[in-house]
Amino acid sequence: MSHLNYREEGTGPSVILIHGFPMNQHVWDDFAEKLSEEFHVITLDLPGFGKSVPLAEGFTVEDVAGVILEFIQERKYNLPVLVGHSLGGYAALAMAERAPDTFAGLCLFHSTALADTEEKKQSRNKVLDFIHKQGVHAFTSNFIAQLYADPQHSSITKVKQIAVQSTADTVTGYTIAMRDRKDRTGLLKTFPKPILFLAGEKDQGIPANTIVEQASLNPNAEAVILPAVAHMGMFESPGPCLKKISDFIKKSAVTFSA
Repeated sequence: MSHLNYREEGTGPSVILIHGFPMNQHVWDDFAEKLSEEFHVITLDLPGFGKSVPLAEGFTVEDVAGVILEFIQERKYNLPVLVGHSLGGYAALAMAERAPDTFAGLCLFHSTALADTEEKKQSRNKVLDFIHKQGVHAFTSNFIAQLYADPQHSSITKVKQIAVQSTADTVTGYTIAMRDRKDRTGLLKTFPKPILFLAGEKDQGIPANTIVEQASLNPNAEAVILPAVAHMGMFESPGPCLKKISDFIKKSAVTFSA
């Protein structure tokens, strides 16, 4: 059994929304409610986040992907579209690499197929050191505002309340897993289903130009750069993001319906 805490609502083509770091499925609450008017929407807590059972120490992005794939097989979801936000995108890429025929489409929402640069790896190591010295709450309570173009955005309080629920073991475990994940640009070249990149013009962690370059690797891929948005498009630009994702689900379902 996969032991993932999840929620599903609506009918129609299936879409799985996978949250980012260090959050849980509740970041999708508003999105899921609106998308469920047309689609079968599944949200889940990644292992160790929210109410999902954590993985053993030393887990990898591939291990996370394996748990979600097991969950999809158990639930018998038919050709769902994957929408992965940030960390969720890393897991979605690993899933698409392992089982490309399982999915109708792949949306990387403020996420990238590139591995961490050496500079980024050092930044992850600093996070680990900070948590070791200051505690996980000191990190999670100050991390969220940095993800926004507007550090006073009205949704920051809600997302911060979600993030501070995360345990030290989970946050450090995922920090290491993200740091050590492999490059998956090769998958972008061969993935046979539609791909959508939603990226923020102001995202300091994932520069928009690198997303445009990745989208150019596959004729079935599209890159949408969201103006005045950093890393949290579901809150910073909900209307345009919902429209693009909705259109993408419809396109993927029509093209690859069973």
